[in-house]
Amino acid sequence: MDYYKKSKKIFKEKVRKNKEITKIEWDKYAYDNCLFSANTLMFHMDVKSFENLKERLS
Repeated sequence: MDYYKKSKKIFKEKVRKNKEITKIEWDKYAYDNCLFSANTLMFHMDVKSFENLKERLS
């Protein structure tokens, strides 16, 4: 299973449902569901902030 792709897909869905999601909310959800944290996704997408990540993936 590719956890990066799964995390990215679920992150996109979460942002579509809640455009105001915070990094802390995502990290809690990711931890509870064995997904990649916001920092890991930001590193892979080569962005500098959580807001940029949301813009890039939505």
